Amino acid sequence: MKSIRILSLLVVGIVGVQATAEMPPKAVIVLDDQFEKRQDIAQFKGDVLVVLYGDKEGMPANRSLGEKLHVQYHPTAKGMTPAEAAKAPVTPVPGLRDGQRSPELRVLPIACIGKVPDVVKAIIRNRIKKEAPESPVLLDFETKMKDQFGLKEGEPNLLVIDAQGRVRMKTAGNLDAPTYTKVLEVINQLRQEAAGK
Repeated sequence: MKSIRILSLLVVGIVGVQATAEMPPKAVIVLDDQFEKRQDIAQFKGDVLVVLYGDKEGMPANRSLGEKLHVQYHPTAKGMTPAEAAKAPVTPVPGLRDGQRSPELRVLPIACIGKVPDVVKAIIRNRIKKEAPESPVLLDFETKMKDQFGLKEGEPNLLVIDAQGRVRMKTAGNLDAPTYTKVLEVINQLRQEAAGK
């Protein structure tokens, strides 16, 4: 009987290790924004995060995609200013208990600039402050995003990060309809997972 109990514990231990080994490690993204404020994606723990990153040529497409995703999950944000849109309520995850918090979908833009002199950094920060005076845009003045996740130049690069901070989907390039649908499916699944569904 004792040997059966030990064998059972060993099997449970092996299964547990395999389950955790399949999960990706937590992503570490810590960068300053255009206001020189340090931003750490760990602050979004408990919510689903979409990181949109790219070079100068890819940023317009990232901006459009970010707005589209935000309105997808915050429909009342349509037509609002960025500050108002940030306060729009998220569409609740179906089947929540009364009073249960619905996990958010947050979109975080990162501008991949690369190494430039300090004077150029100041110019870029000021330009982005004018273009985005209310919402943080993280600035990668090295090659952290490219080194960690890869970078397709001139196009959107997207990460979907779960409520525990793990990258669960990565895609690069302009999203066609099937890929966009897949992104939404992953987001929906991760929001349900975060809600304990």
